[in-house]
Amino acid sequence: MSKAKLKKYLQSLPQDHLVQVILDLYDARKVAKEYLEFFMNPDPQAALEKGKKDIYRNYFTPQGRPKAKISIKAGNEIVADFIRLDIPPEQVADLMTYHLEVVLSRLVVKHIVRETAWISAINLFRKMVEYIKAHSLEPAMERRLEKIIEYVRYAPAYLNVEDNLKDILTETNYYDYQQ
Repeated sequence: MSKAKLKKYLQSLPQDHLVQVILDLYDARKVAKEYLEFFMNPDPQAALEKGKKDIYRNYFTPQGRPKAKISIKAGNEIVADFIRLDIPPEQVADLMTYHLEVVLSRLVVKHIVRETAWISAINLFRKMVEYIKAHSLEPAMERRLEKIIEYVRYAPAYLNVEDNLKDILTETNYYDYQQ
């Protein structure tokens, strides 16, 4: 169904029926529930804190120990849901950066040497840098990016993760804002 057809159908419904449709949607989908709750009480800072907690719980137990299995895809979904709430770009960039920081700490703490895990981290870095660049947030995020570059020195040497991240910054002309 197209958006136009949906709009026409919803406009034809009596208000009490429309309210029931929205309540059913609220009960049926977690994403819809979160969206409607945010719509009624837009608090980007609270949403950011919730997103950070969800990301942390995705990779670590409540006691702070690394989980046996990681799912970067689940972390990406948390970030995507956050973006759908129409949160300000500064906070989206903060959550994206936090996600990468948690992934890297998880990889380093567990001494993970699987190339695929590190490639996923590199891809997260690329998406984060592109988002930061697209929203002109380079000055605000510069120090955290420098810390990420320093932190990946603990990655297995044969993967050249640090060089890959620096190449991404060069490819995206990340430091051009200074000139």
